[in-house]
Amino acid sequence: MPITQPHSAGRSLAVLVAACALLWTWWQIPGWYRLGAADEAVLAQLVRLWQQAWLVGGLVTAANAVVLYQATLPLALPSSPGSLLDTRRYVPSLVFWLCVVFHLGSVLGLALVGTGLIHLNPLWL
Repeated sequence: MPITQPHSAGRSLAVLVAACALLWTWWQIPGWYRLGAADEAVLAQLVRLWQQAWLVGGLVTAANAVVLYQATLPLALPSSPGSLLDTRRYVPSLVFWLCVVFHLGSVLGLALVGTGLIHLNPLWL
């Protein structure tokens, strides 16, 4: 019978941080372009192309799926029945709840964008 190692909270946290960093970097690219661009029309076109609602929704959904399958579920599902009785599970619990907050926040954000309460216009062009 093979011995299975419990899922590492550090690996889950790394997946969560990487997903957040990817989303933040993707959102900032038009702003970085603005620092060196003099043509406002080209910048407005880039923002409209880069931050379309369907593209934002697809990227956030993909990030949610990666975090769910690589971070949240491995922490939520025990590697073995006996692992639930392990003591000192503070760090995995904290990372699990951070993942849950990420999922709820992104679903709330997508719902607000979908209902039109938030407009995707980060550079106020």
